[in-house]
Order: sequence, then C-alpha cells, then structure tokens
Amino acid sequence: MKTTLNSIMCLALICCAAACSKSGVQRTASGVQTGSVSVAKATVVDIDYEKHTAVLKDADGGMQLVNVGPDAPNFSQVKVGDTVVAEAIESVEIAVDDSPEDPGMAVSESAQRFADKPGAEKVTVTEASARVKKIDYENRMLTLEGSNGRIVTTQVGPEVKRLDRIKPGDMITMRLIKQTIIRVEKP
Repeated sequence: MKTTLNSIMCLALICCAAACSKSGVQRTASGVQTGSVSVAKATVVDIDYEKHTAVLKDADGGMQLVNVGPDAPNFSQVKVGDTVVAEAIESVEIAVDDSPEDPGMAVSESAQRFADKPGAEKVTVTEASARVKKIDYENRMLTLEGSNGRIVTTQVGPEVKRLDRIKPGDMITMRLIKQTIIRVEKP
C-alpha cells in the first residue's frame, strides 16, 4: 500500500504543479504553492437520535442519509431545519532543492470534535519526496525515483516555468494539507 501511495504521490507532485496555475499559483523562493476552498451546504430534514443518523437535503434536492456515529457528543443539539456546512480546504506546496536525504513519505493526521456545539475538524498532512533521475528539457520529460526505488517518468506542462533550473539529483518535495471542517448553523 505504501509503495503504491508513494508512486501516486510522485505522479501527483507533477500533476499538481501543472494544475496549480489554473487555481492561482504563488511562486515561493523554493517552488510553488496553491490552494482551494470548497463549501457544501445541506439542510437537516429528518433525525433519528437513537441511531445517530440524519437525512440531509442539498440545494439540488438530493437526499443523503448520514450516520454520525455514537461518538458525536453534541448530536442531540442538531434539529430539523438546521444547515450543515462542510468546508474542504486544500493547499499544495511543491519545492525543489539539492537535499542529500533519501526520498520518502510521511502522513500525519489530527481530528477534534467541537466541545460545545455540533461539528468537527480534521487535518491531514502528507509529505512526499522524490529524487530527479533524468530530465529531457526539450520534451519536458522528468524521471523521478521514489523511496521504494520505483522510477516514474512524466511530462511537465508549460505551466511549470522554471523547469530549466531543475537538475538530476535534485529532490522534489510536495506537501499536501487537507482540512475538513463540519459545522451546524441554526436557521
């Protein structure tokens, strides 16, 4: 699983670099950074407090049964007519350096429920790195080696402006931060 995930992260690293320009890239001293925020809202139309479930209706009229689980301490505060708001905030940082360290991957996660009201927050940070093995500047092809020794070759889009500054031996590092916040608003 870790091997597959590491390979995917290496590919995602290049894909994110290419896609970042569509969502507003900020150039940093060592690379690029981008982010996005998505918000979804739904209205509570039915609640079963014993089963810890709620039926939510979105703006398009779609209905979804949600199992909140018994570990939601403030579920009893949720009422029919309340609005459930889910925010997903993602940011990606990509950097290139000549680090002597080996490629690797690390994932950390934290979650917390709000103490006095319904809702929760979860943050996941994934950091992956790959060593540049080879570059075909003319065809914009980049060959990377991950921590598992797997080699991945991918094309780099024209959105990556400083490809000419990357050289074999450089380390490419990607940090993906995902934050999900769920809260309940009263009408």
